[in-house]
Amino acid sequence: MVDAILNLLFPLTCILCNSLVRERRWGPVCPQCWNRMQPIEPPFCSQCGMPAPFIEGLCGACRLQEHAFDFARSVLVFNDPLREVIHHLKYSDRVSLARPLGNLLCECLEREGFQAHVVLPVPLHRRRERQRGFNQAGLIAEALTKRNRTVDTSTLRRRKNTPSQTGLSRSQRALNLAGAFEVRGRVPECVLVIDDVYTTGSTLHEIAKTLKRHGAKRVEVLTVARVPSPEGRGWPEGPGEG
Repeated sequence: MVDAILNLLFPLTCILCNSLVRERRWGPVCPQCWNRMQPIEPPFCSQCGMPAPFIEGLCGACRLQEHAFDFARSVLVFNDPLREVIHHLKYSDRVSLARPLGNLLCECLEREGFQAHVVLPVPLHRRRERQRGFNQAGLIAEALTKRNRTVDTSTLRRRKNTPSQTGLSRSQRALNLAGAFEVRGRVPECVLVIDDVYTTGSTLHEIAKTLKRHGAKRVEVLTVARVPSPEGRGWPEGPGEG
């Protein structure tokens, strides 16, 4: 009834196809366009969650222990509809999109058996967050409080306002992020790091190293999207910072 009244007074159209959005719980995207999102399904690496058609067990990077985090999963492939949704969230102030994205994380959280109960959103540098007005990872992570998780936005901080990761190789991203994060206060032994997009994993690797230097024993990672290519190539625009 509330949706019907709101649609009569303030019609909401889908940002992807311009059709009327009748259920506000979807945010400004219609159910049909949400159905265009591509879920990540097995086979994928049992540690980092990288999709691969013929993988069994660990991928090559995890066999070589290239990731400091212990467990990672992503919900959706970073395809064109999802790229547009995340772009609208981050750069067009469509903050209502954070809730349905966060709900997707909640479903994955239960399905994949994450252990951590303390959630750390990947932080923005204070200057960038001030310009944007919010941290999209923090907004998305709020949905996890419904699954008895505590969202902590003060312990992990970004102390370097690093340049954009767009167009950088894996090694360049690692150099760009060296020493970018710091910890304020006590770190639980098991933590869950949340971000919007997993590209090469460089940001998440650097965060996990920082957290483990300050007492974390297990660092888990959960993101909305995953770029299929290990180096993040083949997309029209560089995705998020993960």
